[in-house]
Amino acid sequence: MEKQQKMSVLLLIDSNTIYQLAIKTARILTTKQYELRNITWSDGESNPDTGFSELACTVCKDAWNKMKINNPDFTEIDITCSKPDITIVATYPDKSSTKHKIELKSSKSTKMPGSTINKLDINQAMIYCLRPHTETEAYHLKCSQYYSAMGSSNIDLFQDRTPRPSINFEKMNELDNTLPFDRRDKNDWILHFANCGLKRIEKTTVCNPSWQDDMIKIMKKKIIEEYIMNTTEEQFRLDKKMSSQVENINIS
Repeated sequence: MEKQQKMSVLLLIDSNTIYQLAIKTARILTTKQYELRNITWSDGESNPDTGFSELACTVCKDAWNKMKINNPDFTEIDITCSKPDITIVATYPDKSSTKHKIELKSSKSTKMPGSTINKLDINQAMIYCLRPHTETEAYHLKCSQYYSAMGSSNIDLFQDRTPRPSINFEKMNELDNTLPFDRRDKNDWILHFANCGLKRIEKTTVCNPSWQDDMIKIMKKKIIEEYIMNTTEEQFRLDKKMSSQVENINIS
């Protein structure tokens, strides 16, 4: 019975554990400036098959061993890390295993194309390496859940194909100020574009005009007209009261 209870604890490697591992990995990578400078970087989006992935995998293994020292429940769990990105296989005492992934991104720019949304786990951990423009500058690394970095700005346009939200380094956590793991619904990206659409048509917003702005204005007008047509005075008062309550909650 005691062995079974121990096993149930050992099998708790979950997304939060991998997120914490990613943070520790990124912190160690920050100290590897010499190794980072000696990587042959490409001009691609994430370099999943290059030296960055190899270095990150080595560091991730080291980070896991450090985590095991402070977490006795993980003592008997071994991991292997391999390309692409950091592909992790955790092996348990009963020889069972689970697979996990830490996404790697690198660029000299703070913004870059992201992954296609229908193939994306927006809750996964991501390490972004911002490469310097000169030899005297340091490599800057951040770690967040993927969704935290999604969206280039608050006036992003809709995309005319399967959405591929851009990744924004500036929206990610500094390694000395990381946020706790927070699971989001995959469709949360839709709210981002909805907010951007409304922001774009505000009179005070400065942005390049798009046909989408006219579409949003027409949709907003039609939604308001339909609401007025189908809403009683009593329902309007209830909706207004509920809206005020939500606004007060958000302010507090």
